[in-house]
Amino acid sequence: MFGAVCSGRPIQLAQQVEPMKWVFTMNNASNINHIAIFLLPQSEFTDPNYTALVYFQLPNSTEFKLLGGLNPNKPSAIFKLNNTATKASQSYFADDDAMNDDLGASVDNVVLNIGIAIEPTPQAEVLLLQEKQKASKSILPAVQPPPAPQAPSDIASLANKIVKHAYNFLGSFVDGTGKVPMKAFDNWWDKFKVKLANNPNFLNELD
Repeated sequence: MFGAVCSGRPIQLAQQVEPMKWVFTMNNASNINHIAIFLLPQSEFTDPNYTALVYFQLPNSTEFKLLGGLNPNKPSAIFKLNNTATKASQSYFADDDAMNDDLGASVDNVVLNIGIAIEPTPQAEVLLLQEKQKASKSILPAVQPPPAPQAPSDIASLANKIVKHAYNFLGSFVDGTGKVPMKAFDNWWDKFKVKLANNPNFLNELD
């Protein structure tokens, strides 16, 4: 029902191990750069209500990692394996539609097992979404610590500049009783906000 092909190798057919499960075994996997997995022509798998989930078993591990899925609407997928100098057991694989990961290749006798399990499409979509979310979290940038709070002396200096700026502006609006109209204060506040929006550092430029 399923086939796989790698560059320079013949097509390999999956071996059915259970009613809804198949397995490929790839020898000398350290020499593999890409694997294309596809539904065979005339396959009986034609129901879009089911999805064939593709799992890779990490070298030297019993863990199977979910990478992608196939169904009649997406009958093939290419998985990219980048050979690096890292150890095979520290690397993993990726569907070109989902993730790009590495396969270490320190030896030539690496064996790669690919498992396929057919699941109902709604359940498969949930599993694929969870895997993508885990992958995205693993590459999120480190959270930057919040800026250090300002020292009291800095806050006092900033407050003093604001008061001085208001005093200089409102001085020309003082009436005979020494009072300033509220309208004048509103006018200063509006202009102050505009200046601050246009130049957030303008208070630092004041004496």
